[in-house]
Amino acid sequence: MGKTYRDKQHLLVEDEPEGPLAELAEGLIVDGSRGMYRVETELGPLTCTIRGKLRKELIYGESRATLRSVRKVNVKPHDPVAVGDRVRVLPTGHGVGVIEEVVARAGGAFSRRDPDPKQGRLTTVAGLDQMVLVFATRDPEPHLGLLDRFLAVAEAQQTQAIICVTKADLGVPAWLAERLDVYRRLGYPIVWTSIATGQGVDELRALLAGKTSAFLGKSGVGKSSLLNAIEPALEQRVSAISAATGKGRHTTTSTRLFPLGGPSGGYIADTAGIRALGLEREVEADLDHYFREFRPYLGACALADCTHTHEPGCAVYAAARAGEIDAERYDSYCRMRGAASALDAAYDDAG
Repeated sequence: MGKTYRDKQHLLVEDEPEGPLAELAEGLIVDGSRGMYRVETELGPLTCTIRGKLRKELIYGESRATLRSVRKVNVKPHDPVAVGDRVRVLPTGHGVGVIEEVVARAGGAFSRRDPDPKQGRLTTVAGLDQMVLVFATRDPEPHLGLLDRFLAVAEAQQTQAIICVTKADLGVPAWLAERLDVYRRLGYPIVWTSIATGQGVDELRALLAGKTSAFLGKSGVGKSSLLNAIEPALEQRVSAISAATGKGRHTTTSTRLFPLGGPSGGYIADTAGIRALGLEREVEADLDHYFREFRPYLGACALADCTHTHEPGCAVYAAARAGEIDAERYDSYCRMRGAASALDAAYDDAG
C-alpha cells in the first residue's frame, strides 16, 4: 500500500503492515475502551491494540525545497477506529493482535463531540443501518429537543431512525402522545414498549432483524433492560434511577456491539447514556435539509442564504406561521441554530 496525499501539506501515514499481507485477518470491532478493542475474526475473537502509524499524520513543508521534509508529526487525539468498523488485524498469538488497517467504512455512523474541545469529534459507532432513539414516558421525563437533535444526525447520515418509547406501562401523558403523532406523520416509525408487560418487544425485534442498529438515549430510559428483553443472552446489567438526582446511572460506559439471534441475524449497539448532544459543523451547515417538513419550502425564500430564523420573505417561516410546519419543531430548529424563534416574536407582537 503506497502513501496517499491528503493535500499539499498533509500526508496520511499508510506504511505496509509488519508481516505478509496474507497473515492479516479481517474482522469486526465489537467492543472498545482505552485503546483496546475486541475484534471478531474468522480465527475467533482477538483483543487488539492499534498500530501506532494509524494515529499519526505527517505534516510536510509548503515549498518545493522542503516538500519532502517532515515538519511535524501530529498524533490524532482519538483512535481512528470505532465499534462497528471492519478492520484487518495481524494476530500475534494467545488471542491478541494488532489492528493494521481499516476497511472502507460503510453505512452510517454516530459521532459525538468530546467535552474537551481540543479532542474534537468522537465516533461512537460505525457501520449503522439505523438508529433506535430511546425515550421513556417518564422517569426520566422525555425531552423532545434531544429527539430533534438525534433525528437531524440520522438525516445527515441518511440512516433510518426509529423512535422507541419505553415504560408505556407507567401511562402515556396526553401531551407526549400528541407530540409524537407529529413525528409519526413525518414518517418516523414509533414503537411503544414496556418491559413489564412485553408490549412492543416483538415489533421492535422484527425491525432490528438483519440490520446493524444503535440504541441511543439518556441514562435511565431502560435501554439495557430493553436489549435484555430483545436478546436475553446479552445479560446486560440494569441500573436503577438515582432516587437522589432523578438521573440515570450510566449502566453502559462504552459502546458494545452484540449479535442478534435468529435466522436473519443483525447487530445491536448499546451506547453510553447521552444527556446532551452537540451537532457537528457539517450537520449545522445544512440543518434545514435535515428537517423533513422544511424540504418542500427550501429554495422558495427571498434570500438565497436564508437561515429561516428571522429573514423577511422566508418561506419556511411563513409555512410555520400558517400551521403547515409544526410550530414546536420550528422552534427546535431555531434553538439548534442558536436563534430565538421568529414565531415567538410574531406572537408577542400580536399580543
